[in-house]
Amino acid sequence: MGFKTFSTISLLSALLPLTTQARTSCPLLGPDFPEPKNLSSQPSIQAAVNNLTSVLQQIISTGNSSYGLFDSQNTSFALEIYSTNEPEPLFSQYYTAPSVASDQYGVKSIDTNTIFRIGSLTKLLTIYTFLIQDGDIKFNEPITKYVPELAAASQTYNATANPIDYVDWDDITIGELASQSAGIGRDYSGVGQIGGPFFSPDPNTSGLPPLNASEQPVCMGGADCTRAKFFKGFTQIHPVYAPSHSGAIYSNFAYLILAYALENITNTPFPTLVQNSIYDPLNLTHSSWSNPPQNSNTSAIIPANYLSFSINVGDETAVGGSWSSPADLTKIGRSILSSSLLKLSLTRRWMKPRIFVSDPSTAVGAPWEIHRLQLPSSLENGRIVDLYCKAGDFAGYSSVMILAPDWNVGVTLLAAGETTTFNLALLGGVVSDVFLPSIEAAAREEADAIFAGTYAYSSNNSDTSTLNSSITLTTSSSSPGLIISSWISNGTNFLNASASVIADPDIRLYPSGLNIKQSDGCTIMGFRSVSEDLSAQSIGGLFGTGCETWATVDGANWGIVGSDEFLITVGPDGIAKKVEPRVLRVELERVG
Repeated sequence: MGFKTFSTISLLSALLPLTTQARTSCPLLGPDFPEPKNLSSQPSIQAAVNNLTSVLQQIISTGNSSYGLFDSQNTSFALEIYSTNEPEPLFSQYYTAPSVASDQYGVKSIDTNTIFRIGSLTKLLTIYTFLIQDGDIKFNEPITKYVPELAAASQTYNATANPIDYVDWDDITIGELASQSAGIGRDYSGVGQIGGPFFSPDPNTSGLPPLNASEQPVCMGGADCTRAKFFKGFTQIHPVYAPSHSGAIYSNFAYLILAYALENITNTPFPTLVQNSIYDPLNLTHSSWSNPPQNSNTSAIIPANYLSFSINVGDETAVGGSWSSPADLTKIGRSILSSSLLKLSLTRRWMKPRIFVSDPSTAVGAPWEIHRLQLPSSLENGRIVDLYCKAGDFAGYSSVMILAPDWNVGVTLLAAGETTTFNLALLGGVVSDVFLPSIEAAAREEADAIFAGTYAYSSNNSDTSTLNSSITLTTSSSSPGLIISSWISNGTNFLNASASVIADPDIRLYPSGLNIKQSDGCTIMGFRSVSEDLSAQSIGGLFGTGCETWATVDGANWGIVGSDEFLITVGPDGIAKKVEPRVLRVELERVG
């Protein structure tokens, strides 16, 4: 960032140290209101529930949508949208396709406890287990430190002399494996082999030369691929890219290597680690790792001709082979958003992008597939909400978990049938466009009820001084954050004091995530203000005066206090009682 000067004409000028020259608000990335506690009671959510119900009914009945055709005859799905602050889902729908009636096995009507295969969504459980057991302290350490087979391969195959044919395992970290940036092969054995079960062309009739005996897969996948066989074969697979060379390069078997690493670190079989880390603490009664859950014939959705439901893929389960239900996945999502199994600081580090792809609206984490939701123009607040997702496919099944930490809201979406990958993507698009923006509107509605009002100085018994000081907070349906619409300090109109410097001062408060819960039931919530001149002319171009508010925070201090630091005390009744602009060393109590 370039250096910019500070004005000393007025205190408000100091509060605007790095004014962003933009015509629309430039909010800080992250929540613009404290997390909503009672979404289901907000009018915006109630309207969204009705709207989503109507849209889904129309898609099911007609098979048509603005996203494409939906195969409602053969695709069953379960959808749950939930908030960590409410026990019941904000929305749920369970649709059983007509074709299920003729299926030989499984349920005839799906519900929250119906069992699906979840494919690569299992990778989320793999890394979640890793973090629960060992944290992220080893993420920057080489994988060879914890997987002796790869340390041996590094000695056997000289990647320094021939980096094109051999992976330099000493140069790959645990974090790179977790975030799809190791540059290693995508698949092994029957999973990725031409002529294997997932490839229809016959290599003998496709013009491919016959393989030498040394090039034949050591094993063809599943339970037959033991740890020894896997490493014997996979260490001969060519590298794809240099580690962290550019963007993400997807590898299924990076997650099998992570599972093997954690087994070495803990000296415990990985299925036991998952059971002890996730299944037991969350009381997941319809989830299983190595084999189908008990009584799955009467509790699972098993599409016709998809015998894949019961296949045990052995150690490769860590890649994408487990079973779960809508209810259990919702429990997992709630646990992540609420940090019930991890320290909050670790969860926050985990839910961040680690590498990018060529799509500017997408990033990759560990193992997050991060989609950047641009809120619709109807809200006019410039907000981007990052959705932390993990999707998966397994023959006849598709799944996705969507987590929005800005709102502490999650989505569980599972599908079973013939064309589930496309149909699940279609349903995900419907949810993200029809329902999720309403959460932002509902968060504003709740924030308005809690914080909007006027707060003024009131002398107490030990302080006989009189100050003409007050502040008024409002919200707007067309802009982000808590707006300071009026601010008087000791008789001075702060918003007008710098009119000669700032033509149209605009100050908004954003939650800092730093809160104190007091013994009297009150909560002191930290905020930082962002100040902008919305009437200023903007400078175009890549390095123009765009959205740079993130660089202005804490830009001016008085003593040890940032001039943009605010505290708001919320009472036990959930209503704000007091506002403290800390730079002024004064507390303002609610008067209206």
